[in-house]
Amino acid sequence: MSCNCNCESCSAQCGSHEHEHDHHHCDPFQWFANLEFFGVKLGLIQTRLLFDEVGSPDRKLKFIHLAGSNGKGSTGAMLEAALRGAGYKTGFYSSPHLVNVNERFRINGVPADNTIVAKALEEVRDAAERMYFEGYRITYFEATTAAAAWIFAEENVDFVIWETGMGGRLDSTNIVIPLASVITSISLEHKEYLGNTLAEIAGEKAGIIKRGIPVFAGATIPQEAMNVIRERAEELDSPLTQAKLPADSKVIFENDIPYQTFNNETVTLSLPGPFQRGNAMLALNVLQSLAQEFGFSMEKALDALKQTRWDARFQVFPGENLIFDGAHNPECAGVLAEALQEIYPGEKFDFIYGSFADKDTVQFLQKLIPLAASFRFVPVESQRKSRDPQELCELLQRNEPALPVLKMSLEEALQKPAEHKKVLCGSLHLCGEALALRQKLDYHSSQY
Repeated sequence: MSCNCNCESCSAQCGSHEHEHDHHHCDPFQWFANLEFFGVKLGLIQTRLLFDEVGSPDRKLKFIHLAGSNGKGSTGAMLEAALRGAGYKTGFYSSPHLVNVNERFRINGVPADNTIVAKALEEVRDAAERMYFEGYRITYFEATTAAAAWIFAEENVDFVIWETGMGGRLDSTNIVIPLASVITSISLEHKEYLGNTLAEIAGEKAGIIKRGIPVFAGATIPQEAMNVIRERAEELDSPLTQAKLPADSKVIFENDIPYQTFNNETVTLSLPGPFQRGNAMLALNVLQSLAQEFGFSMEKALDALKQTRWDARFQVFPGENLIFDGAHNPECAGVLAEALQEIYPGEKFDFIYGSFADKDTVQFLQKLIPLAASFRFVPVESQRKSRDPQELCELLQRNEPALPVLKMSLEEALQKPAEHKKVLCGSLHLCGEALALRQKLDYHSSQY
């Protein structure tokens, strides 16, 4: 039996209002989905209370905590693959999910199954209801964060890769005491929450630094932001290491999938481009520190880096001339352009683009125009406002009248033949739509 009640107490915590309502009959996934409508709530007291209500699972776990404007997911995926390769059982909490919420809770690289996710959400739902009657309103992200810790404690994982949702200082993930704090990159993003300058945003990300806990910073962090991170690390007596980009790199192909090898060919990675080399060197610094403490084989960890997979991050579909990349801001667009030029020098691309209305579309497209043979503009299906494809067509035609532009549905854009490689970008949400569409199409085609 699902809970179909639309009242606030029922939607938020599955309580009751004008009629008797047993919250235990409410489907935990339905309860969880309803939390989304209550928006973002920044702060830690409520999260700490929620964790304590579900048994303080964080106190049983070893965390590597990641913050950063871009690169958290990729760096986390590298750390997860390497630690698994070194023989450990891993948990990886990340957001957003692309197709299914279970993707947020990965155990040994695989999304947790429905049974344990349902149990975790039931625990969190019951705790949230108790808190609801004390005046607390649990948010979607707080619920996923508590569920993740509960799942990983139940599964007895050895290490948890623990990714912030936004910011760091007031992010729900920041209640843990980690083995290492990792800051991947700093750029101007979520300014309404984090600040209007790189220094202000860096201050929020540096909020994950804990006294005496080693800090690892990405290779491409601007000096203005690094100064803030360095000052915070010194204040808390936390040793700080900043990654360096490797001087060498080479692209190789295996079965139509591009890999890059670098650092004197000691690292081979399926995630391409200079930005991912920086992420890999950052992950390498973290792994070296952990190897000293726990005595695992760095050779096995490095060998496993080649197996890193992270959907919608320059995801190449062999034999299809198709790439999905969740680039969603101008910095990401620059990273995508760099990777395309490095892997496919001299080529042009047919870009499939859709984004939310609050994104800097003009700056994003300017990064890709030099590589574009055409643009296909599509809507993003979401409750959030999407950029109008017609508006995007008119915008580009005013600035680049010779460049072919089309508006169409996502399904049409993916199926319509193209002369060049098709590159889908603009939103992780859009990539999730496309992956779900492909799975549906693949499922139907397999029936005949």
